[in-house]
This record gives sequence, C-alpha cells and structure tokens, in this order.
Amino acid sequence: MAREAGVSVATASRALSPGVRNVRASARDRIMAAADKLGYRPNLTAQATSKGTTRTIAVVVSDIEHPYYSAIAQGVIEGAGPAGLIVTIAGSGYGAEDDLAVVRALRGLSPQMIILTGGGHGASASQDKLTEELRLYEARGGRVVAVGQDDLPFDTVVLGHRSGAAQLAELLAERGYTHPLLLGPATESTNAAEWERGFIEAAKASGIDIRDSDIHRSPITRDGAHALISRLARHGLRDADLIVAASDVMAIGAMTALRESGMEPGEHIGLAGFGNVVGAEDVTPELTTVELNLAAAGAAAVQLGLEAGTRRLRHINAEPILRESTPPRLFAH
Repeated sequence: MAREAGVSVATASRALSPGVRNVRASARDRIMAAADKLGYRPNLTAQATSKGTTRTIAVVVSDIEHPYYSAIAQGVIEGAGPAGLIVTIAGSGYGAEDDLAVVRALRGLSPQMIILTGGGHGASASQDKLTEELRLYEARGGRVVAVGQDDLPFDTVVLGHRSGAAQLAELLAERGYTHPLLLGPATESTNAAEWERGFIEAAKASGIDIRDSDIHRSPITRDGAHALISRLARHGLRDADLIVAASDVMAIGAMTALRESGMEPGEHIGLAGFGNVVGAEDVTPELTTVELNLAAAGAAAVQLGLEAGTRRLRHINAEPILRESTPPRLFAH
C-alpha cells in the first residue's frame, strides 16, 4: 500500500492512525485512496500487540436502556469522534462484582480507555478487586476514567447528585412542600446515597424533617417505582404532599401509579424526578427534575482519558428545573 501511494511505510502508518495529524494532506489523500483501492483495513489485534492498546474506548454501563447511561454513552461518542476513537458499549450490572467481570474481559480486548459509568460501589472487597484489576489494565498502557462519585482512585468526572438534590430540596421547601417521600433505588449506589444525603440535609436545614419511614426503595425502573407507589397508595400516602424520585424514569412510573390510584400529580401531590434524561417536558404535567448534564460528563470523561497527569477530578454542575408537577402550595411561605 505504501508503494502504491508513493510514500514510506512509516508515513502510511501515521496516516492510517486515527487522530494523527502530522501527515501532509496531499500524502494522506494518496494513502487513503491506495487503502481503498487495495481494500486495506487496520488490524486492531496487531495494534494491540505492538502498542498495548487499540484505538477504542470501552464504556461500561449498568443498563443501556436506562436514559441515564445512554446519555453518558452518547457524550462519550461525541467526545471520541474528534480524537479518532471508536466507542464500544459493555453491559454490566449494578455492583462492583458485575463491573469486575466485564473489566476482566475487556483487558483481553485492550481498549485504549475504559470509562466506568456505574452508580458507585462503596467500600467493599469487591471494589478492592475491581481497583486491582483496573490497575493491571493501566500497567499495560490503558486509561481508566469513572463517571459518578469520587470513590475510585482514578480520574473521575464527578456528577452533582448531592448538590443538585440539595438545591432541589431548598426550592421545593420555598414552594411550600413540607412532607416529602423519597423514592430511591433498591441496590447499593454511591450516586443514590449522595442524592439522598443532599436532599435530606437541605430539607432539614429548611425545617423539613424526613423520617426513615418516609424513605422507600424499589428497582430503579419505571415498573419498580410504579409497583411501589401503587402499593403505598392502596394503604394511603398519609400526609405526604410530595414524592421525590432518584430518577426521572422512577418519577414517571410513580406518576402513572398515582393517576391509577385516583390522584392527579401536581394537583393532589407534587412529584419530582432527577436527571432530566427521559423527555421530562413531554409528560403531563411537565416533570420537575435536576439537569445533570450527562452528555457533557461523557465528553469530559474522554478528555480526561486523553490527558496525561496525576489523578484529577472534573466536576459537572447540576441545575434544578422547576416545572408543573411541583406548583407552589397554597400555604407556601
């Protein structure tokens, strides 16, 4: 192919490496034309053997159908394009053991970068094993970036679960809500723990006391939240004037359950989600939520992975969005 294009093997190699720019445009055009004529495609396995990694990014997600993870993945894709990197999606579960199994498999595929998007894993033996496996991957030239909370010893894009939930609690208190129920995920998650802590602390500072009995958990899905709120509604929601869910998906499931139980969201009881990732403006009433800027977080993760240096944290701001599902209460102060 180099002979066909009239260039050296080294020049042809540089031109065919995504992201490399130090080849004259005229030479690159000849090389690409020769590659097309000869049907040449880069051998990723050979690249991994010679360089230690391939020009790929592996994004580890707990559930690609969940808008939270798909939004981050889309941001990674957008950030990877200008760098000439190919993105692959690796499905995992919701715990460190699940991520561990996936990372072990990915090490054999030698991606240039692994981006972890799980909700966090807390301190555990499983997390220690995951960290050890990722260190082995790094030793072979790979880069690791986490998106979520600062609980792994790698570059991290920190999301505003705690600050966003705190801001939301303050705004809802100003609107007159006094008896919220929290709807969180059933699985252990650092992201969810930060969301819960941020909301409860800010609510308390605003004069709202949230009891343990006011905190309920379900699978972090539409159906999980629907089943839980249906069950709670059958027994009465006591004096609750607000339901705050850990995700928009859960909030929408709760919205349907409330209607089926004879209560109109936004009228009989306020409802808020979190994440702004599922077209919250398209439901009725429009859903109050918190914008986490997940696509921006995904793109930022790629940039961290491309930059050399000591461990860094990059914070993405969260922005509460008040909509029709949480109108001011008559007794608002």
